[in-house]
Amino acid sequence: MTRLRPLLLALPLATAHAAETRHDLLRFTNGDQLHGTYLGIKPGPVMSWMREDVGGPVEFKTTQLRHVVLHGGRPDKVLPLLSHVSLANGDRIPGTITGLADDTLTLDSPFAGSLRIPCRQISMISPNPLGGRVFYHGPFSEDEWINVDPAHPDGLGPAADDDKEDAENEDEAGRWEFSGSSWYWREKSGGTALIRKDGMPDRAMLRFELAWKSRMALAIGFHADFKRPVLEADGDEKPEPPRFSPGDTSALPWIFGNAYVLQLNSNYLRLTRSFVDEDGRPSVDPNRSNLNQLRLGDSGKVVVELRASRDSGRISLFVDDEFVAQWSEGDEFAPGEGKYVGKGAGFGFLPQMDDCPVRISDIITTEWNGMPDSARSMQLEDQDIVLMANGTDRFAGRVEGIDGGLIDFETKHGSFRLPVEEVAEIRLASNDVAEPSEAPADAVLVRYSPIGAISGLPVGGDGDTLRLSHPVAGEIDLSLESAVMLEFHPSNRIIDDWDADF
Repeated sequence: MTRLRPLLLALPLATAHAAETRHDLLRFTNGDQLHGTYLGIKPGPVMSWMREDVGGPVEFKTTQLRHVVLHGGRPDKVLPLLSHVSLANGDRIPGTITGLADDTLTLDSPFAGSLRIPCRQISMISPNPLGGRVFYHGPFSEDEWINVDPAHPDGLGPAADDDKEDAENEDEAGRWEFSGSSWYWREKSGGTALIRKDGMPDRAMLRFELAWKSRMALAIGFHADFKRPVLEADGDEKPEPPRFSPGDTSALPWIFGNAYVLQLNSNYLRLTRSFVDEDGRPSVDPNRSNLNQLRLGDSGKVVVELRASRDSGRISLFVDDEFVAQWSEGDEFAPGEGKYVGKGAGFGFLPQMDDCPVRISDIITTEWNGMPDSARSMQLEDQDIVLMANGTDRFAGRVEGIDGGLIDFETKHGSFRLPVEEVAEIRLASNDVAEPSEAPADAVLVRYSPIGAISGLPVGGDGDTLRLSHPVAGEIDLSLESAVMLEFHPSNRIIDDWDADF
């Protein structure tokens, strides 16, 4: 069966209310895709869909569907806050914490109203997470990204039609493939980077989910300015940029310009500095980079989190919320400059090995408040951990209640009342968190922008609202104004979301 290529509209984040039509995208479990308009869900459950070239609504059983990308991945209204509660089943429910008493937390959600959640179903309370504003969340549209290589710094054109061997735009460069809310690399040879030229502030956190098969070798460029080196002629020969060679770092400045590049392999990691000087001469400085052992295996899935500050020169790496490495860049680190190497706001991903299929998804960049670690990396079995928003103070004890914007917290050193507005996150004792139950086969997961995911059985609804039977909060009416995706078959298994021919 022929797969339909997505034709999502390119819309900058700041133009979410622009007048242009933003199509919804429906993807089936077999990989087929269809553009149109989501109309709602009926009992069955059955989803209703409309296309301009069809006379009336079309209905599909949700068992046939993988997901629906709403409004081209751009919500009608971005959620106004990052405060949220994480549940044992993986849900993240945005909202303002209004109270905690009698082992029940109350939450005022902007898309579901007031909710009551049993504390045993909560793994983390995050009044002020991430450290600042969200600059990017996605991917939900392929037009937000560019495929580049040393010979095509402004971007690769569309792939040549396989039926036209003499197509003028045909070249040997591979391309990343966009599907739903993920980017896939499955070419036999590396060398093409997937980049964004903005999205990283001076103090930034870059977080994404990385999945891979076979071996893995991925370069992650950040704070990149994509400055183009100058080609030097060699006699009468026409100057050409370097060709990609597995494991070679000489091509990094031709892709990222002035930047830091984290080289992440299955068994080790290395931070490399990429330079392009005022005369356009490229260079790299891998010799003084920290070399750390990292055992990720030949296939798997992890969450990678990079924190980098142009002001302090600090760079930290976390994998699955566990601290892995830190680099401190002093005045002596940049040859001849004494400044932070990364001069731009861009970032990107470059496969550095032949036959290393990877998938990148759930990408988010935010301001970083300088917090050196998180309460998630310090979970205890029998005590709650409170991490303050200043990034340094933390307490271990028991949360007894929340009322009037204050947290009643008992420790072995005494009782404290902590202002909610000064708390970054609270990781609840693992022994107190219930084991999550398996999601029903007909469940749907609703993703919100810039943060949020809530799951349950769909009861009904139209294109603007969805009534959901939630396993913890009961039956609730969700507004889809800030939603970006409905997932009908989410999975935590590594290979389920990969294309069958990947």
